[in-house]
Amino acid sequence: MKNIKLQSETLQISIYCEVILNILQEHANLSLSKIVVFSYLVKKNKYESQRLYDGRHSADLMYKSLSLLSGDFDEFSNSIGLVLKSIHILKINGLIEFEDGILKRNFKKLDTKSLYGESIFLKKAIEESRNISDKQFFKEVLCSV
Repeated sequence: MKNIKLQSETLQISIYCEVILNILQEHANLSLSKIVVFSYLVKKNKYESQRLYDGRHSADLMYKSLSLLSGDFDEFSNSIGLVLKSIHILKINGLIEFEDGILKRNFKKLDTKSLYGESIFLKKAIEESRNISDKQFFKEVLCSV
């Protein structure tokens, strides 16, 4: 049983490593708090069969993206540790840098197509999130969860 749990955690961490690299490939740098939330949303969005928002939406994208966390507190809470472990692995392997609360890519553009790429909607939401502080961002996350 313990072996299955370990394999499951390893798989989840590898998925989050890919998601984080893809986010940083697109956005070059992002705060730790925003990476944690958006990496969860990108991964979750991959498996959502019904998407509420798409690239046609243009107003309040960040708030709409955070509304996808609604009712998902337990799963989101469980994913935070996995995302942080993924960030640690990427940092010790020299693929990202962490400085003053900001994650920065430390790699050239990746040439591979990702299974966990962000949607146009989430891409725009991440860019919109740059306009608010991390403190305000987490207030919005807590209100949404």
